[in-house]
Amino acid sequence: MKKTVGFIVIAFVVIIVGVFSIYPAERDRFNPFLTIGNVYVQINEEPVIDEDRYYYDLTGYHEDGKKTELAFSAIKDLKENAFLKITAKGAFVKGYEEVQAEELPEDVKDKFDK
Repeated sequence: MKKTVGFIVIAFVVIIVGVFSIYPAERDRFNPFLTIGNVYVQINEEPVIDEDRYYYDLTGYHEDGKKTELAFSAIKDLKENAFLKITAKGAFVKGYEEVQAEELPEDVKDKFDK
């Protein structure tokens, strides 16, 4: 009986580690040490289209100007050169909204082509 319970626990741990290795955004989603924050991006690249989803891989900036790479998807093609405020927790994107250039934080404004 103890061997069966031990095997089940080990199998569960292996499955969880495997899933989080394949999907790092999901790992960040449940990581209690990461906080939710805003990342600002400019839509300056063409998306990759796959099964009615538009996938973007962009360089973004936190409110303090720190650079980060961010990948996310949308259900529509986003407006070229639009600025987005993305709510993220590590690599996990919770949501986004379009903002105007004058709404960007001061430390972020000079990072983008306008």
